Amino acid sequence: MSKRIPILVGLALVLFAVWLQLTTLESVRLFITRLDNMAYDMQLRTKILTHHTPINSPVAIVDIDDKSLMAEGRWPWPRAKLATLLNRLQEEGVVVIAMDMMFPEKEADITDLIRQELDKRKLNTPDFTAILDKMHPELDNDAKFSVSAQQKDMVLGMTFLPRQETSGVLPAPTLVVQTAAEKELEFIKAEGYISNIPIIQQAAKNAGFINVYADPDGIIRRVPILMRYKDNLYSSLAFQAVQLFLLSKPELVTAEYKNSLRLEGVKLGDNVIPTDALAQVLIPFRGKSYTFPFISATDVLNKTIVPNSLAGKIIFLGTSASGLGDIQATAIQGAFPGVEIQATIADGILENNFSYKPAWVSGAEVFMTMILGVVLAILFPYFGPRLLSTLIIVIPLIIVFANNWLWDKTGFIISILIPILLTISLAIVNMVYGYLFETRKRERLKGMFGQYVPAKHIDEMLKNETNFALQGEDREMTVLFADIRNFTTISEPMSASELKDMLNQFFTPMTEIIFKYRGTIDKYIGDLIMAFWGAPLKDKNHAAHAIAAALDMQTAVDTLKIEFAKKGLPEIDIGIGLNSGEMSVGDMGSQFRKNYTVLGDAVNLGSRVEGLTKFYGVKIMVTESTQHEQTKFLFRKLDRVRVKGKKNGITIYEVICRKAEATEELLNQISQSNQAIECYFNKEWEEAENLFSKLHKSYPGVKLYPLYLKRITEFKQTPPPQDWDGVYVHATK
Repeated sequence: MSKRIPILVGLALVLFAVWLQLTTLESVRLFITRLDNMAYDMQLRTKILTHHTPINSPVAIVDIDDKSLMAEGRWPWPRAKLATLLNRLQEEGVVVIAMDMMFPEKEADITDLIRQELDKRKLNTPDFTAILDKMHPELDNDAKFSVSAQQKDMVLGMTFLPRQETSGVLPAPTLVVQTAAEKELEFIKAEGYISNIPIIQQAAKNAGFINVYADPDGIIRRVPILMRYKDNLYSSLAFQAVQLFLLSKPELVTAEYKNSLRLEGVKLGDNVIPTDALAQVLIPFRGKSYTFPFISATDVLNKTIVPNSLAGKIIFLGTSASGLGDIQATAIQGAFPGVEIQATIADGILENNFSYKPAWVSGAEVFMTMILGVVLAILFPYFGPRLLSTLIIVIPLIIVFANNWLWDKTGFIISILIPILLTISLAIVNMVYGYLFETRKRERLKGMFGQYVPAKHIDEMLKNETNFALQGEDREMTVLFADIRNFTTISEPMSASELKDMLNQFFTPMTEIIFKYRGTIDKYIGDLIMAFWGAPLKDKNHAAHAIAAALDMQTAVDTLKIEFAKKGLPEIDIGIGLNSGEMSVGDMGSQFRKNYTVLGDAVNLGSRVEGLTKFYGVKIMVTESTQHEQTKFLFRKLDRVRVKGKKNGITIYEVICRKAEATEELLNQISQSNQAIECYFNKEWEEAENLFSKLHKSYPGVKLYPLYLKRITEFKQTPPPQDWDGVYVHATK
């Protein structure tokens, strides 16, 4: 087959892939960005699956979960209860408390409500007023909460808005934008905000925004750690919590590109947090949801948590309860608690494990696409469909894992989706080309083997790189012989036409079963079927497939008996013999007529074994080479025999059924039978006779037991020689 055309087509695909990475067309760039996001998601999930490490972080989450709502009452809780929760956290030794929630409105005061109702009904009196004034401090939940917040290192939540609307009190800014160059930095700019009421915000002092922004596909992959409002920069909840934890002041890390200043990161303490130009960081997921420790808020309130388990930690207080809406779609998982996003960012800042995309990565992506594409475009045309089918999976997996390793070691994010899609496209192009231009080879193969194996077998051979041919070769295989018992007696009263119809009805389901288990039909000889496993396709489970086919064939015979009885045809039974060993397989015969068949001593032995099924009264008999290491089937040891024309003895077995189908009674019978035979081979005549007698009494229909009882009686009268090996010689076929 000419390789020139597929190579040229492949190189054209490489150029197209590079153009996709370099083009400035807006619609194409949006498409590529979507692909990049898909690639990042794939990388992230692969990394989580292959590099999962136990969490040992100073960050934990106190969760107002469904359990807490059931125990403490529906949300929102009174702020007095939240104040109690804050006090309990302080008692546990928490260093910083970050609340993933806001308090933009005053909580209704019951004394004010009573006073309003009394005024409305004109029932208010100085005495009532004095009582209500006295009760007010005890019932002012906002005041209680503010007192509790003032005593702790605490960060409240707030939200920036894209519209000019303000509510509540802003905290002090993190940084002030001063120089003209800094004012050109591309922070996400807010026009308004919703913050906390003055009494609470002034008590807590600190607040951080909880804004998260999804990508165009609705997935959250990155979050800002700084946002700009007017000329001030404000921290996110997670960033502000870590600032308070480390007692560090952040600094902007910038670089000059083409006479303009560009933000590259934020320095906090000894760590530099890599960001994009908008001060956004990729969320450094450590795992799927609930990777961080989640402690139910009700357990904290009721003091049922492990003592000192929260000591020295940053605690994010939020909710994952059903219906409260703080569940986000993220790159790692479709439903991820919003509070855990904040905890993940804080952990990432402390561990300094953020991923990022340096400025040179785009060039590296183009270089990787070009080199990989050219190499594959040249090599793939020389590979067959089977190898290409493997490489279409293996190469993308190698790219993914290699890139994941690079990501793990350096934190660099490199988009790999276009190289992967290019690899798949090149493989598909070469497979299609090979399919179109190798039809002659396929037709030749079908012509050679179509009469011996099923169509499914032919399709598998076409996918195989092996050059199948009819010349002889030696292989380890299994042969099967199946013969209708007493066929001469059955056929005598039948006409030739009736006999032909009956055999056709018998051979059809038998052949279907052999094909089902990957067997090859050798020939039909009168009432006998000869089949083998292991050629033309190699089959490492040839013995197991042959045994399974034999069992299904006996089951099919039972069904045929019912159908034959309805049609007035005679009842049939078959004996099946199997043997495994080295056989010669190929197209054998004369120049006038040939047959794809197997030859050799192992084949002859299989034929002899089938003949012994009548002697032992069994339906399926196999040799020790076929029985070896077959753990899914139940076998009964029958004998050690030497058949006509053979010098060495072999052990033969009856195939009873699949082990999964065996009853407890059947398993016990076979165990006792095998024990009795071992006693016989060990010349323990009394024990063997006793066991066989019991078995014969319990199972009189089994021909094997009286056969051995007769042998034992003879040996007790005339003992075998000292060197007797237990082999029974069969002088006939």
